Amino acid sequence: MITFEPFWETLRRRGISTYDLEYQYDINPAEISRLKHNHNFTLRSVDKYCRLLGCRVEEIIWYVEK
Repeated sequence: MITFEPFWETLRRRGISTYDLEYQYDINPAEISRLKHNHNFTLRSVDKYCRLLGCRVEEIIWYVEK
């Protein structure tokens, strides 16, 4: 299972809130909800978040065995 837990941890470390994602980074609220619930994303989306935050893939997603 892919989890976005590292994404939220990266945001916490950088002091970025979901409000900031929506209004400063122009992320759609529906997309934020999808991240919160670990719904499927394309690699293009993961790439977008890596570029946006200037981080590596490991700081956005992890693979966890169920």
